[in-house]
Parts: sequence; structure tokens; C-alpha cells
Amino acid sequence: MRWQPSLTVHELAALRLLARGLHHTEIATALGVRPETAGRLLHGARGALRARTLPHAVARAYDTGLIEPTEITSPMRNQY
Repeated sequence: MRWQPSLTVHELAALRLLARGLHHTEIATALGVRPETAGRLLHGARGALRARTLPHAVARAYDTGLIEPTEITSPMRNQY
């Protein structure tokens, strides 16, 4: 059985935006939250994925199937 991390909807949305190359402040704007909140969401996603760094979290999300490459190349609107 494959390990599947448990992320909240908001953590996953922040992680998908990070994978698209957005910075914390851009993620905050896209999600309609404060930059500090975006940082906490990314920190939570990193912990749930058992990743050492945010790039490692993105890689783990790809490995576990949480993020698909097609999500990254499609327009940002309505991705979360």
C-alpha cells in the first residue's frame, strides 16, 4: 500500500501554487490570505509530506500523486 499524506485543502492549494513558481506573497494574494498564513500553510504541507525543504515538499507531492505535471502548465485560475 502506498503512503498518502494528509494535507488540508488550503495546504494543497498553497503547495500547488508554490510548484508553479509563486512566492509566499503571491500565494497569499492568490488565496486571499496574509503572507504569514501562506507561510503557515506551506509549513504545514511540508510537515505533512515529511519534507526537509519546500522544494523537497513539491517533489514529494509529485511522488505521491498529489500534484500532476499538467496542473503546473495550465492557467492558475481555479486550480485550487
